[in-house]
Parts: sequence; C-alpha cells; structure tokens
Amino acid sequence: MEEIREIFDRTFKRIFSLSNAAILSLINGLFGTNYAPDSSLVYANREAVDASLKRHFADVFLVVNNEYHYHLEAQIYSDSAIVMRVFEYGFYHALESRPDGSFQLNFPEPVVIYLVDNPDIPSDSILQINFSGQGSFDYHVRNFVYPRQTLAELEQKKLIVLIPFQMLRLRAILYDCRERVRFPSQSEFQQLKEIIASDIMESIKTNLSVGNITYADAAKLIELTNNLYEQIILHYQKRGGDQTMGVMLPGAIELPHDDIIFKLERLEELEEKNAAMADEIAALSSENEKLKAYIAQLKASK
Repeated sequence: MEEIREIFDRTFKRIFSLSNAAILSLINGLFGTNYAPDSSLVYANREAVDASLKRHFADVFLVVNNEYHYHLEAQIYSDSAIVMRVFEYGFYHALESRPDGSFQLNFPEPVVIYLVDNPDIPSDSILQINFSGQGSFDYHVRNFVYPRQTLAELEQKKLIVLIPFQMLRLRAILYDCRERVRFPSQSEFQQLKEIIASDIMESIKTNLSVGNITYADAAKLIELTNNLYEQIILHYQKRGGDQTMGVMLPGAIELPHDDIIFKLERLEELEEKNAAMADEIAALSSENEKLKAYIAQLKASK
C-alpha cells in the first residue's frame, strides 16, 4: 500500500502550490479562523534533525501574519501513533522558530487530515504529557476526517482546495474493506464517475465565480483531480483490476475557454500594475510640486 500512500501524499503537498488566498480559506475552514485573503502567509521549514541526527519531515507548517503557526498532516490510513509524531514535529518547529534568546516554546496549532474513514478515528487524538513534580497536560490533536464531510459541508467551510479528494469515492467500489480488488459493473463505475465529475466541477465553478479561488487555482485543482483519477485507476489495474476501466469522461473535468480566461487574467494583472504605477507617479508629482514651491519660497526670501 506504500504506492497508493505516496500518490495521495504527493497530491496533498501539491495543493499548497495554490494561491495564498485559497490556502487561507483552507486554514479558516479547518481551524475556524477568519483571516483575510490578503493576509501574509509563510511556509516554514518542515525538516528537523534530532539528537541521533535522524531527519524528520512534517507535511506542512504555515505561519499567518508572522504570528499564528499551524501544522497540517495528511493520513491515508488510521494511525493511533500520529499524535506522537505531531507532537515531535511541533516541538522541533517551536524550537526552531523561537525568537533569539527566548526560553518560550510556541507550538503550532495542529490538525490531521484523514483522507479515508475508519470507525476508530476519534475527533481528537490525545497525548498525555507528565512533568514530574509539575503536573500533567493533555496535548490535543484534532482529526479532520475528509470522507465524513458532505459536499455541502465542504462548500460551507470553503474547503475547495480539498475537492480533488472526492476521487477517493472511487476506491470504495474498486476495493473491499480489506483492500482486495473488486470488479464493479461498467454501468456502476460509469455512473459514479459522472457524479464525481459533476460534483467536482460544480464546486470549482461556484468557488471561482464568487472569488474564493483564482482561475489558476481552478485549473490546478482540475489537473490534480485528473492526475489522482489516473493514478487510482493505474494502481487498481496493476493489482489485477479490470483493465477496461477507461479515462475520465471526455471534457467532464476541464474549464472552457482556457486561452480567453488566461488572457483576461493577464489583462487584470497589467491593469493592477498600471494602477500602482499611476499612484507612484502621482506621489512623485506631488513631491515635485512641493519642492518647486519651497524653491520659489527661498528665492522670494532673498
């Protein structure tokens, strides 16, 4: 199952190549915050080296407005030990990000995003930390189980960047609960493909129309969706699944008029730059007028 884990892991990490506004919507939806789309966003170092010189890699650390730290981990399978790793990653992040000379460790706010459901995944994973003679502390890590969210709930929370993982619904008909290959009927498979394609496209179009994502974001989400679909089918066929399972419905997962919309976006960018230059010219002109008036005043005083 290592191959399928890598497929989902790569897809999850590529989500963070989307615009800052789209990622800030993800943060708001996961943590219940309300950051503005133009808030600053920094991707912190996710690598740490422990005392035995072993390298550790977290999935994503984010810092909003140079102050608020978040830690996101993605899981494809249930893992009760994840809370230990999240704490460890958070400790190294707090150690590395503390101000010079400070003796205060500020841990990031964590969440684990489970891409598959399992009854034994709790809403929170808890690690009890005992400080000898100083009491104990319960370290909570919230678990966000993606398959438990309806499409309406994802829309409400503006978690559009996770929409490619709707493709995970395919796995429910391609594999049984023990991860053994199933052979669904062509009509069953085709019907599910149509539903998924419709759900994904409608969600992307809606979020694009209201400005939650840019056109470039929409194009990237569609690319990730198509790639994830192809990888799921390829993996299924490698394991002896039905070799006739075809590509996604032609035209179902694509945006119309790509060239026109890209030109419009480019035009908008140029207009913004022109407006910024106009403001700068106006400011320089104002300063020039003040300088002329000062020179005239000096001449008059002589």
